[in-house]
Amino acid sequence: MLCRMILLLPLLMLCVHAVPQNAGAQDIDNAWIERMLDSAARDADALLREGWGDRAATALPVSPTKPALLTFVSFSMPDDSLKAILDQTARAGGITVLRGLVDNSFKETALRMGKLSREHGPGLSVDPRLFAEHGVTTVPAFVTVGETVPDKIAGNMSLAAALETIAREGDNRDLAQTLLDTLRRAP
Repeated sequence: MLCRMILLLPLLMLCVHAVPQNAGAQDIDNAWIERMLDSAARDADALLREGWGDRAATALPVSPTKPALLTFVSFSMPDDSLKAILDQTARAGGITVLRGLVDNSFKETALRMGKLSREHGPGLSVDPRLFAEHGVTTVPAFVTVGETVPDKIAGNMSLAAALETIAREGDNRDLAQTLLDTLRRAP
């Protein structure tokens, strides 16, 4: 099952990006979405039959390299705040993380992710383990992961404000400053 999910999620994201650019969530034909999800599932099954599942499972490192910047968000946040954080995180080279699926539905999550990723960069990762690992209970939350302990700050602020605070007061000051410089240089 894990191997199928490892193969299915990237295919699902390809389907999300295949949604017509001028289509709003309400304009997308549910039958089309179902066909795309079914196609992604068939493709994942075919890859498993060809032996790619074992390769995918063994390709996962035992201790994956952690990104330097994690931004934790929720679809319960106001759209303007969510869009700003997605854009800023992408420009800084970080990863934006959701705790779970919208209404426990891959389809609903794909629709929301697709709309936002078309407008604001590479999209979102869904990983409740990262929320637990970093003790995130409030969003937005910003975490810099350096060689020592991670620095976390949460609250209604921009990524730049969070990184400025960590650069002044955190354990990962140099990392936060580098991320802040990257964010400011990015178009």
